[in-house]
Amino acid sequence: MFRNYMKIAIRNLIRNKLYSAINTIGLATGFAACILIMLYVRHELSYDKFWDKAERIGRINTTVLLPGRAPYEAASASTPMKEIIETYFPDRIVRATRFIPVHPVVIRDGEAFAEDIHLTDPETAQMFDIPVLRGDMQATLNDKASLAISETMAEKYFGNTDPIGQVLRIKLSEIDKDYRIGAVFRDLPDNTALAINGLAKFDLTDFPQTRGFYDTWGNLGEHQVYIEAISANDFKTISDRLPDLVNTHVVGLDSLKSGPEAEVSDFYIQSVQPITDIHLNPVGIGEMKPAGDIDAVRILVGIALAVLLIACINFINLVTAKSAQRAREVVLRKVLGANRSQVVTQFAGETILLAGLGLLFGLLFVEVSLPSFNRFLNLDLTLAYSDSTTLMLIAGLLLTTGLIAGVYPALIVSGFKPAQLLRANRSTEGSGSRLLRSALVVLQFTISTALIVATATVYMQTWFATNKDPGYSKDNVLVLNNTGNEKIAGSREALKQAVLKVPGVSAAGYTDYSPIDIHERLSPFQLIGAKSDQTVLISTQSVDHDYLDTYKIPMLAGRFYSRDFPSDGMPAEGALGSVVMNETSARKLGFAAPQEAIGQRVTAVTGVNAEGPVYGELEIIGVTPDFHFQSPKRAIRAEVYLLAPARYNTLAVKYDGAAQAVVSRMETVWRSFSREVPFQYEFVEDTIAAEFERESTISRVLAIFSLITVVIACLGLYGLAAFTAERRTREIGIRKVMGARVFDIVRLLVWQFSKPVLIANLLAWPLAVWAMSRWLETFPYRIETWFLWLFCLGAGALSLAIAWATVCIQSTRVARTNPIKALRYE
Repeated sequence: MFRNYMKIAIRNLIRNKLYSAINTIGLATGFAACILIMLYVRHELSYDKFWDKAERIGRINTTVLLPGRAPYEAASASTPMKEIIETYFPDRIVRATRFIPVHPVVIRDGEAFAEDIHLTDPETAQMFDIPVLRGDMQATLNDKASLAISETMAEKYFGNTDPIGQVLRIKLSEIDKDYRIGAVFRDLPDNTALAINGLAKFDLTDFPQTRGFYDTWGNLGEHQVYIEAISANDFKTISDRLPDLVNTHVVGLDSLKSGPEAEVSDFYIQSVQPITDIHLNPVGIGEMKPAGDIDAVRILVGIALAVLLIACINFINLVTAKSAQRAREVVLRKVLGANRSQVVTQFAGETILLAGLGLLFGLLFVEVSLPSFNRFLNLDLTLAYSDSTTLMLIAGLLLTTGLIAGVYPALIVSGFKPAQLLRANRSTEGSGSRLLRSALVVLQFTISTALIVATATVYMQTWFATNKDPGYSKDNVLVLNNTGNEKIAGSREALKQAVLKVPGVSAAGYTDYSPIDIHERLSPFQLIGAKSDQTVLISTQSVDHDYLDTYKIPMLAGRFYSRDFPSDGMPAEGALGSVVMNETSARKLGFAAPQEAIGQRVTAVTGVNAEGPVYGELEIIGVTPDFHFQSPKRAIRAEVYLLAPARYNTLAVKYDGAAQAVVSRMETVWRSFSREVPFQYEFVEDTIAAEFERESTISRVLAIFSLITVVIACLGLYGLAAFTAERRTREIGIRKVMGARVFDIVRLLVWQFSKPVLIANLLAWPLAVWAMSRWLETFPYRIETWFLWLFCLGAGALSLAIAWATVCIQSTRVARTNPIKALRYE
């Protein structure tokens, strides 16, 4: 019997080539989309699950809540937390470790390189089972003169020779010594939130002058603290008790309390995040590497299901529409003794066979498109047929699709009544089947239209954000890093003058950090005469006299720092200094208009001595407009610009002409000052664009899959139009004999299929506007909501035009048929 069913199924597929082709292509495309997205989602969900103790490892995150400021959420904790948390939770925590990122200069054979390594604790070797290729990780991290490096770093510096015992010269802040290579570890896989290139033991005695930078609760930096709990269930208990730890041990932050009854834990909040949750639920500042996005994963899963659903809808519509041609076959089988379950089995089997054929083509599509998909996402995904999980997922996909697409048509076809059908000498199709087909077409185009609107919205928001005027000139500006290095710091002014002489350079100015840098140096400012509780925390940035000219920033009120005023800048003790701030800072200090701030005085930290911070008076000499020097994804923050040369770490350079030629000349100038400090630069425009790389990727993915859903939906529409025209052949012939033109017949058929598309648009528009409005709320600066309705109109017109074109192709061919062919058998 099974062989008989297979023969009938194969003959039916061969006999109905259009039907088979549409369903096979639709299902194959749906399968391919699902498998590709399945590979990506599996990769995103697999982050850090490969560690042996993954379920028991968590990270301490910190949120700082200060009046008048957005929450400061950091993936970091102060370095004293490591010892404190181990002793505070002896019954809950096995061990803790830290990762402190540093950026030393590495000297090898007289050549300087910039590297990113982490200072850490010996517990890292016990907490993380990092695969060691050579040497001993535990012994290396117990020795403050040893270094563990990745295989990539080992190959960079030592080639094919054995690195163990070799020496690298490390220059970092107060460290300038040789490190012996004690271990080489395998490069960490891509699916981890850790980005580790080198590890060295963290020892406070290496930093006698800057010990306060590390040994203080007020400095979060990017210092990540990880804990290993006794069990995963302990994370909640630890998080619940962290406020008590903060109130008991965190010192030096009392000045930030909102009142005498307030606790430190009211504004200094710490929590535990499982390591397996970090990638898709990043907290923001201080992550080691670009994180994923759980919303993007959900969107892709939704798209995959939508594509597969549309392919299944095509199958259901075409089978039910074509049921008339198989009605006699069904009733004859019943007359000859077949029961309904056998007919259902036969038609469900045909569906599984067709789905299997679609799966084979889908796997072929995956193999062809996977390299491009990997390049697109910058990943290395593979489809491993030997992986039992992958095979089970594919098999489940096949069976699920076969059941979804095949059960209803099989029940409909198997339900034909022999007496009624044979007596009427024709098939009878109920209004329920026609209504269901129309409803499914509506569902198809609702999904397709909503995806088109989403694609347009994401693209437009990305374009708006990347092209929004940041308030300064970002074009043809590059930033030279490492100017704070001691080998360069003493020659900063000479370096700047040398750079200004480079052909093509028009301006240059020092700052302490480059655009898009999200770090803040908060400092208290209080207006003279204000109450003690009216102190405002404002971010500070160090600039030189040419900062505004380099970035082409105008003044709103007053003036900027000038060499014509020697008293400008930070004051000597007891003297009066000057300060420039942006418009937001002026408002925070209570000024209704920028001009009102000019000439007013504030008290601020102007220095540090052995007893602590030194406060002095500063006169406000200028107010700049607000501009997006930091990430355009964040609201403009209050900022004060200080003339403080000791903190200059970057040199912004405005240039004209070919960028690479200018860079090459500047590198020559740089090396004339120091060959021990690496020449590093970045283009401001590229840095801003990189901020929206994720949104750009999402918009391209949406565009691709929106196109796929529209194509599959139109394939189904084409098939329905073909079967409808075939079923109405006699009617069309009579209409032509009675004088109907080709245009009249085409219009008749087009209108029949336009109604469900129009209804689909009316359903899709409010859904898409609601969803995309919520997505836009995540951006502080976004396109206007009325754009969404404009996109809806465009998507509606596009979907209707595509549907018309699809139906017109088929209906025109039928309408041109000689009516004699339709009527000669009547």
